[in-house]
Amino acid sequence: MPATIPVGNWQYTTVVVRDYRQVVCNFARFFGIDRWEVIRVDGKYLSNARFEGTAAQHRWISVFGHNGQLGIELIQPVDGPSGYQAMLDSVGEGMYGVAASVCEPAQFEKLRADLAGQGIGIRQSGTFFDAVDYYQLDTRDALSNVIVEVHCPRRPDWQSVIKPDEVLHMDLKHLGPQFLPTQKMLHIGVVCTDRNRTKANLQKLFGMQRWIEFQIETGVSMEDTTYYGQPCHHAYDNHVGRLGDLCFELITPRSDTCVYDEFLKERGEGMHHTFPTLCSKEAFTARLPELEKHDMPVIQGGRIGDLMEYYYIDTRRYLPGITTEVVIPLRPDWLELFFPNPGDASILTGD
Repeated sequence: MPATIPVGNWQYTTVVVRDYRQVVCNFARFFGIDRWEVIRVDGKYLSNARFEGTAAQHRWISVFGHNGQLGIELIQPVDGPSGYQAMLDSVGEGMYGVAASVCEPAQFEKLRADLAGQGIGIRQSGTFFDAVDYYQLDTRDALSNVIVEVHCPRRPDWQSVIKPDEVLHMDLKHLGPQFLPTQKMLHIGVVCTDRNRTKANLQKLFGMQRWIEFQIETGVSMEDTTYYGQPCHHAYDNHVGRLGDLCFELITPRSDTCVYDEFLKERGEGMHHTFPTLCSKEAFTARLPELEKHDMPVIQGGRIGDLMEYYYIDTRRYLPGITTEVVIPLRPDWLELFFPNPGDASILTGD
């Protein structure tokens, strides 16, 4: 049986940006992260660098922050060919991939051979601080343009060896009140041309076997649907799958009046939104004016009976390329009624 990619803690989601200095305060305020480690990745810290099968000379700036259960890595390419620069050149800023896998070198060599047999190679790789090898698997075709990063430690204390060039300490009170409560990264929404194909590949590559499915259509399973403030009819299908911390929502649109179809037309398949918050109706109503004040309006929404509402906030300018999902429970027992099987509810919430 082919080896599967190991999944541990969801370390971070990687976001490619043009200038981290312009946006790091935005990410700090939005996600409530007050400490950010800056590493200028170059020949001093990076060796054995390769990109698309050949030796590479490239530099970038990595800015990492986390708040316990939610990690964000901002990447600003500096020069040289890399997956990060290729993304900027093709679709622009936005979410690039996820890091949730750590495995021993011998384990990875077997995994690498098995992946090669499935047509998945290494797009980018290198060694950081002579302490850990990183590999970015070329899962773009298999996983709708999601890149998976795997870390292979060269020494047991590899994490403590990695030292930042600079630490940014953010005064969150000075930045302003947090826009929304952000508990953890409940899932990343991925827009797919064929959600079933992407699901099958996640099952094969990760062994991700826990799934729930929704078929959403105005007037059938959802009411009060809006798109950019106007009533609309929209239809889409999705799968939500979880393995430990790591969770993806795979969405394929069936109508053109939705943010998913817009994303496909503008950028193709890829990581569309974060889902970091469950929020009460009262809290959301109170915080919406502050979001709108910062040019983050609601661009899509809907209601499922008396159980829940959902909204997409247009955070694409504040958090470059990223839309944010908010789910609002309308009654205390919404999860039990929505998911009679408690195991299904935990796929959505991670509890």
